[in-house]
Amino acid sequence: MTVTFVVLSILISMSLNSEGFSFRPQQEQTQLRHEVTVTLKLIQVYITDKKGNPVLDLTKDDFLVFDEGQKQTLTEFERHVISLPSPKEMAQPKIISAPAPPARDLLPRKFFLLFDFAFNNGIGLEKARKAAFHFIDTQLQPQDEISVLSYSAIKSLTLHENLTVDHKAVRQAVKRIGIERIAGRAEIFEEEYWQAVAGVNPVDASKSGYVGEDPNAPRWLRQQRKESMIHAQNFANKMLDLAKALRYVPGHKCILLFSSGVPYSLVYGIQSPYGNIGAGSFGDFWLQQRFENMLKELSAANCPIYALDTQELASMIGGDMRTQGAFTLQKMTSATGGKYFGNINNYERHIEKIQDLTGCYYVLGYYIDDKWDGAYHKIRVEVARTKLRIHAQKGYFNPKPFAEYNELEKMLHLVDLALNEEPLFQTPVRFPLEVVPCEPSGKGNLCLAAKIPLEEIRDVLSEKSEFVIIIFDEKGNIVAFKRKKREDSTLTGRAFSFGTAFSLPSGTYKCRLVIRNLKTGRVAVASTDAIIPDEEAKNERDSD
Repeated sequence: MTVTFVVLSILISMSLNSEGFSFRPQQEQTQLRHEVTVTLKLIQVYITDKKGNPVLDLTKDDFLVFDEGQKQTLTEFERHVISLPSPKEMAQPKIISAPAPPARDLLPRKFFLLFDFAFNNGIGLEKARKAAFHFIDTQLQPQDEISVLSYSAIKSLTLHENLTVDHKAVRQAVKRIGIERIAGRAEIFEEEYWQAVAGVNPVDASKSGYVGEDPNAPRWLRQQRKESMIHAQNFANKMLDLAKALRYVPGHKCILLFSSGVPYSLVYGIQSPYGNIGAGSFGDFWLQQRFENMLKELSAANCPIYALDTQELASMIGGDMRTQGAFTLQKMTSATGGKYFGNINNYERHIEKIQDLTGCYYVLGYYIDDKWDGAYHKIRVEVARTKLRIHAQKGYFNPKPFAEYNELEKMLHLVDLALNEEPLFQTPVRFPLEVVPCEPSGKGNLCLAAKIPLEEIRDVLSEKSEFVIIIFDEKGNIVAFKRKKREDSTLTGRAFSFGTAFSLPSGTYKCRLVIRNLKTGRVAVASTDAIIPDEEAKNERDSD
């Protein structure tokens, strides 16, 4: 089971149904035109003082945001503060008299616990498990959603538990993770390799000028280093895929990465202090490119990484840091606006700090041009006050042309449109969707209809397009799904009618209609809520 399940599990059990749609053109009256030119960009920012404590009293005027060096006008601002009650408060009943805050303020935090088996060892894994248990048992709030993933050289990126508020199930998933997945510590071979290159310690080995495949190193050690580089490439590729998938997961989300990290010298080499340069001094060019692309994608996913280094403290002190993974972990956390935590033996203190950071943050929003060129944008956030530390993502990608999407990306794009009120990549044309009475002789008990403004979505309907309607229950699960393609754009008139019917149990539902151009990706979206009454209860009430 791969990471794509994180956002696609809701679609796996569904079959596409092209039946049950009707289209009727309406009489043309006036012509309207709607152009989508801008979209809202939201970024999350964590501010701490020089002691690492969160700063909670900033206002919108205290922030400056630069996108590609250009100062932006902030139109959105939110301050989020989540605190856990003290044991004394938890023991006493709490009476809430004030009305609940708006739903927008109740978006749950989302955590992805990611266990790295490829660059880890048994002791590190056991410490990681203890840290994860402590996080689950002491820091989570009931509404927090958690997912458990692992990466290994054998099974790649694996999902053990999808996002859920069932924290007991998450705990069981962490408990089941075993050391049999560990394929060996790359950094041990990395340090041995550099020692074998010149017969000295890694600090002096770099000045020898030897290339990455030095014949003086034992053959088995050179082969092991090749395998380690392959593992590092696979790790970068899978983390890149994970970042792309996480773009489409709504809400505030973080990765807790339990790893010793990819050895820094494996990627970037060991630079010579004496100026003698060899290929090994620079590391591997293609591996560096993969890592830099991974960092960009992780940054664009708006998902900070909090890395807990599982490397044993004794080996960190005794070895050369450049053959270890701390530096690469620090690059990952820096690029995403997260934080690196060394010495996992202090996991209780680290976990509390993660709680402080993830529970107290700001959301800043500004509008950007709706360009589909795939370009990368650098972001810089500043605050008016001095001596404060800013933790924020370093950049994001514009959406690339829809024609360049693969099948997975097209499905993720649809999930984004269906699940989010403010989709990530574009602002869709909006139009109303209504619940209408069903015909007594019909098979369905939920009938939906829409009068679609043709001229407003002419770009969406040009060439091939698809109509997708999705029904969600109260828990957000998909209970119905229909899809139909349109091969032409010959509709005329001001508007045309759309209608379809479903047969569902009693309950409350959210309905989404997505119209998408299959060539350009341009979209129009309609939504409504629906209630199907309990017929037996209704009949009992009518008989009283």
